[in-house]
Amino acid sequence: MTLQSIDVAGIEEWREYDFGGRVYRIDAPKIVQFRPGGETHRVTDSADIVHCVPAPGMHGCVLRWKGKVIA
Repeated sequence: MTLQSIDVAGIEEWREYDFGGRVYRIDAPKIVQFRPGGETHRVTDSADIVHCVPAPGMHGCVLRWKGKVIA
């Protein structure tokens, strides 16, 4: 199955994956890739580092993000 990609560079300042108080933060995310129904997300940041994190709902994961202000 092919990964779906979403360009978030222009709309997200940061995103956090929270596991019951243990928070993994990704600043300046560019692209989010996932398989529908899959257990992980791959997030590429502005430094082209790829972070593989559990998808929301997996292992108690909660996702939050800060949107960029679009003028």
